[in-house]
Amino acid sequence: MKMLGNSSQGLLPIQKQLLYRTCILPIAMYEFNLWFFKGASIIKNVNELKKIQYKVALWITGTFQISPSDGIEAIAGLIPITLYIRKLNGRHYLRYGSILSSHAINSLLDLQHAKNHPLYKTATSKLTNNQRSNLKSPIKDVNERLNDVRDCYNLLFSLFSPGSRVVDYFSSRFSFYSPLSSSNKDLFYHLQNLDQVFRSSQISPHNIVIIANRGIKKSQVATTVVHIWTNNSIV
Repeated sequence: MKMLGNSSQGLLPIQKQLLYRTCILPIAMYEFNLWFFKGASIIKNVNELKKIQYKVALWITGTFQISPSDGIEAIAGLIPITLYIRKLNGRHYLRYGSILSSHAINSLLDLQHAKNHPLYKTATSKLTNNQRSNLKSPIKDVNERLNDVRDCYNLLFSLFSPGSRVVDYFSSRFSFYSPLSSSNKDLFYHLQNLDQVFRSSQISPHNIVIIANRGIKKSQVATTVVHIWTNNSIV
């Protein structure tokens, strides 16, 4: 990494952070769920990840090695690695709520989460109470997390595919307005057009107006603001 830049030349700090988050961190976290689960010994692996991120934070900021890790990571725009692992872990478990019914992992889950898939002989639902209490496995954590999932979505459902969405069936009911360009003249006429469209749309209580605006700050953070109006009042 030192070849790519230092505190005086090379990549910008924001570019270094992006390189770490997109190239280094995914490799370091590959299959982390195999060792990060309830009851597992995770201290050694977490400490190794902390050392990696601390070195990266020093590289991004160009500070001395005696600098405190928490402060340097905050300046570099990196969240603590333990919180990052917990975030990935929670999302990883929730993904099992949307996997296909033919997925092999369903054969190891409890009966209510198996999605009618034939259970394997070592499935958690076939274990005794004593075996379940002594079990230390990601599968056990998956079952516990899926008990908290109320709504499950089928990623391949027909309504999610192009041509079957609401906007496709009722295309005449939707209207999208965006400026022709970013010039001051086009933006001026665009705002006038939007004001006219907004006033005319609020005449009927059956119309809904969605106003969205997005922006990217200097810190490369994208933000979006959305307002929904109907019958001259914001929802």
